[in-house]
This record gives sequence, C-alpha cells and structure tokens, in this order.
Amino acid sequence: MKCDLHTHTYFSDGFHSPEYLIEKAISKKLKALAITDHNSIAALPIARRIAERENIELITGVEINCESTEILGYFFDTTYEPLLKIMEENAKSINDVTMQKFYWLKDNGYSIDLNDMMQFVGPNKLLQATHLALELKKKGYVPTLQDAFSIIIKKIKIDYKPKRYSTKKVISEIINANGVAVLPHPWWLPGATKNDIEAYLSKLKEQGLAGIETTGPHPKEDEKLITKIKEIVKAKGLIETGGSDFHSLSHFPENKLGEYTVNYSVIEKLRKRII
Repeated sequence: MKCDLHTHTYFSDGFHSPEYLIEKAISKKLKALAITDHNSIAALPIARRIAERENIELITGVEINCESTEILGYFFDTTYEPLLKIMEENAKSINDVTMQKFYWLKDNGYSIDLNDMMQFVGPNKLLQATHLALELKKKGYVPTLQDAFSIIIKKIKIDYKPKRYSTKKVISEIINANGVAVLPHPWWLPGATKNDIEAYLSKLKEQGLAGIETTGPHPKEDEKLITKIKEIVKAKGLIETGGSDFHSLSHFPENKLGEYTVNYSVIEKLRKRII
C-alpha cells in the first residue's frame, strides 16, 4: 500500500521519461504514484496509458511556483484553463529568468555553453535553474548541484523579477479545478517562515490548504522542524503527505523513488477533501 506522491520527469527538471518513472514505481512495488512536474502536466497522458496497462494507480499532480514557495496540486481537472494559464506563465518566466542568469554568468567570466546546457533539457525545451546548476557542475565550477545553487547561482544579480501568483490564488484555482492543495518540502522554506511555521500554516489552511509534506529527503538539522510541523498538522486537521521528490539518481542521489513513501490511506484522506 506504499505510495510516492512527489516525483518529476524530464518534462520539468527531472531527467527521465514518464515510462521510466512508472517502471521504477512498479519495481518498488508501489500501489500509486504521483507525477508532479513543475508547472507542467505534459507527462500525465503518457504515464497514464502505461499505468493503466501495468495496474498501478497514477495520481494527477503538479508542482506550481508561487510567492516564496511552491504548492502541489492533486486530482484536479487537467482541462481547467485558469490553472493551465498559471502553469504556462510560470514555465515561461522560469525559462526567461534562467536565460538571464546564464548570460549574467557568461558576462562575469564563467565559461559555460548554452548548447551544452540545453542537452539537459527535456522535450518541452524550457530551462530551469537545475539545468544551469548542472552546466556549472559539468564545467567543474562546483563539486555538487547544491553548491551550484548555494555558492554561485544565489549571487547572480538580474533586473528581471518574474511575476509569481500568491499562494492564495494558486490554492484557490486548484480547488476550483476540483483538486486539493498540499505544501511540499517545508524544510526548504525561507528561514523567517520556518521560524514562524505555525502562523504560516494557519494562513495556508485558511486559504484552503489540505495537507503538508512531512516525509521526504530533508536535512538532518530540520528534524525538530518536522516534529513541530507534525504537531501543528494534527492540531489543525491537516493531512501529512510525502514523497521522494525524485529527479534522477545520478544527479540527486538522495531523492530515491519509492524510498520516501506514505500509505494509500493518505490518498483516500486527500480525496475526501475535494470540495
């Protein structure tokens, strides 16, 4: 009855096909899998055909960028235009931001190549920060992807500030599309937000949040934070969810598909929250 509710394919910043994820989930004996690409549902029709044939349940999912965080959506109507519009705008702006960061690095002495970087990109040809981090690692500027983000990418200064919808707007449109909203990986929230996590979760619940991830690959120093979140979740009637945040073992070895799972009862609880 194990389920992984947070995975990515090469239709966002993962590095494998939808077919690969389904096959991997079957090998891990998962009952259900959610593909939650960033601002994209392109993998879902492909994955669904295979999942139905192989008798594994595929959960409709997406991970949407918004102000200061991301929101996971599940079970939503994939034809609901307002939600699709948010995804499309986000994907384009992230591509534009990544391009501007690439040229900033070029202008500041980094010997990186656009054609090389595009080799990491999937079928939709849209860049994300992970692709830039991979190019920096490949060219030897950093030993790990995390170093690329924390040492180099964070210091980039560009004028372009992409529009990001509020959590309230994103959660609202997920609900309008007959879906449920979940907060992913709270351990990656900004420090100030983590320091006042109860107030933050209270606000999101008022906006319609159904659950929060408490299972997933996280820094050891955030164990106390997760314990506190579990207490808040129980007190506020939210649902604990989780998943591996799988991208690729070769690039993200700690994010192992099928290793961070929740019981199928979590899916049943989330379905009951559909309004």
